[in-house]
Amino acid sequence: MAELRPSGFPEYSPAQQLIFDQITEIITRNYKQFGYTHIHTPAVEKNTTLLAKNGEETGKQIFGLYGMSQGASDLKDYGLHFDLTVPFARYTLDREHALTFPFKRYQIQPVWRGERAQKGRFREFFQCDIDVIWKGEKDYLYYDAEIIATLGQTLTNIIQSTNLNDNITFHINNKKIVKSFLAEISENPEQAQAISNLIDKFDKIGAEKFESSLIEDLNISAENKDKILTFISFCTPELGKLNELKNLSSDETFQQGITELETVLSLLNHMKSALNLSFNTTIDMKIIRGLDYYTGTIFEATFDQMPSLGSICGGGRYANLTGYIDAKRQDYCGVGGSIGISRILSRIFDETELKQQTIADYLIVNFENSFQTGLSLISHLKSQGHNFEYYPHPDKLGKQFAYADKKGIPFVIICGEGEKEQGIYKIKDMKTGEESIHKL
Repeated sequence: MAELRPSGFPEYSPAQQLIFDQITEIITRNYKQFGYTHIHTPAVEKNTTLLAKNGEETGKQIFGLYGMSQGASDLKDYGLHFDLTVPFARYTLDREHALTFPFKRYQIQPVWRGERAQKGRFREFFQCDIDVIWKGEKDYLYYDAEIIATLGQTLTNIIQSTNLNDNITFHINNKKIVKSFLAEISENPEQAQAISNLIDKFDKIGAEKFESSLIEDLNISAENKDKILTFISFCTPELGKLNELKNLSSDETFQQGITELETVLSLLNHMKSALNLSFNTTIDMKIIRGLDYYTGTIFEATFDQMPSLGSICGGGRYANLTGYIDAKRQDYCGVGGSIGISRILSRIFDETELKQQTIADYLIVNFENSFQTGLSLISHLKSQGHNFEYYPHPDKLGKQFAYADKKGIPFVIICGEGEKEQGIYKIKDMKTGEESIHKL
């Protein structure tokens, strides 16, 4: 039978939803710990806001609204947001006089993109963003390190909580280095952008296809091809080896990018040591981050044991968060990142047996004439902060145990006539079958 669910819009089983909730709770807890404030913006924005940057290309992704009743014609002026950065920029402009800068925010919401539905690509998905923004008079490179540290701690906690046998590596670069290098390779901005796009696809297409595309499709000379290959092959976890990269160009912007990268990595290493953070970092010139609003630090994170899954986290520094919406208003710079929860979930669902379908810790067995006893047990569990279910009918014990087992409820509480006469109740561990006795 064909599904009634609309194509391209994910929907989780109860067991999957529990994992989703668990992960978003971990993300929220870690974001809060580093002082990020929660905000929530509407699902819709004005089309003029959504299309303010890269209007023609962006317009292909936007879900527009229309009214099914009279008097709703104004809805055509709105669309569903396709990311959380544009709403955040608009939010900042609307509320700049009420915000204290630097302003640190986190946002966990669904976004919508009008893409063709296919495996691994959805029309609706969640983004889990953190950003810190400020007015442009100061350069807070500390925040670049803090954002990565926050995301790294969060991803590590997710791995630990879901028993994935893996670790995370952050691949870090600086957009100034990339843009300066490409400008020396090609004075044609369109060609430089095409090279950038190709580098961004390197891991997907492989070295052979990459080299042939440089020469055959982009008309890159053999000399410049070798320069590009040397550049993107620079990948090291050792901060001291950045000196080798300095020799590739004497351009001032290039050297500034290296200095910024050194500073951020030094700060991050100190934070990792002080906070006992176990994720890995590497300097990687293949990290491009195609979005053109990045102006400094850029980064992506991957699973060490499954890099083929792609980036599960990414972000960077920008100097023009709000200018494209209203050029006459105060522009803001900042740094941010986002965790791609969908890719993480896809791996967990593939590798983990999802048996638990409820957050209940206990099922209270129902016996004839046991309602008052059941209420007493409910009251006790509630006072202890436990989650519970009360079975609704005095069915046979086997049926009630089967219900608990199927839902993945770990413990069953038994208090029949015999137990009540003794002033006790029993707790059965559904995994081991062992029973413990407790006083009523």
